[in-house]
Amino acid sequence: MSDTRIGIIYPGDGALDREFWDFAPPGVSLHFTRQPLRSAHVGLDSMSGLVDDGTLEPCADSLKIIAPAAIGFACTSASFIRGLAGEAAIRRQITAVSGSPATTTSGGILAGCRALGLKRVAVAAPYVEEVSVRLGSFLEEGGIGVSQVRHMGLEEGIADVSAEEVVRVGMETDTPDAEGLVISCTNLATLEAIPILEERLGKPVVSANQATVWHSCVLAGVPWAEGFGVGRLWRANRPAAVAAE
Repeated sequence: MSDTRIGIIYPGDGALDREFWDFAPPGVSLHFTRQPLRSAHVGLDSMSGLVDDGTLEPCADSLKIIAPAAIGFACTSASFIRGLAGEAAIRRQITAVSGSPATTTSGGILAGCRALGLKRVAVAAPYVEEVSVRLGSFLEEGGIGVSQVRHMGLEEGIADVSAEEVVRVGMETDTPDAEGLVISCTNLATLEAIPILEERLGKPVVSANQATVWHSCVLAGVPWAEGFGVGRLWRANRPAAVAAE
């Protein structure tokens, strides 16, 4: 049997292709296309440009030939920057061009929180404050309360942040009233940090790359074996994630 193909539209500075693969279940192949990025700085203007510069549709069209079972737009900030309506518009664009169901990283995070039954989360983001707070607003618009948004203040070099630093920031971000922790950015490595944080916090952790792959697999109808996956998200209520769409 051939693998289930999932397309990933990744910003041009994305450096964590390997991590996406490590989150994927057996029998799933990931197919990346790069969206041109004119600046490595993560700011409101540069992230809005990923939606407005006319490159999204050609990227979706480039994946059409392999008929992916689902496509994930793998940029958190560009998909939350304009709220729920902006996130939905990205999905519609991708599906209209490719013919495949689509998700975005922000949409996947929101679906993951809902599937886990989380009502209130703490949010850790590597960006500057003006970008980071938009993720909190996006989640709240989607019905998920936010106890705190902690920003790391980085405009570049996010892919170089160590797992130890992610754990430290995650621990500092958590609040007693948060039911889970959200970690933003598809250029921030979280594969090694998630199990450590979930054990120390006693709460689910939903990260950008994890949620992108997970929700793409949900939309594609991918089965996975009991016990598979990094983090509690892979044991969440998948039908709830689809219904949330």
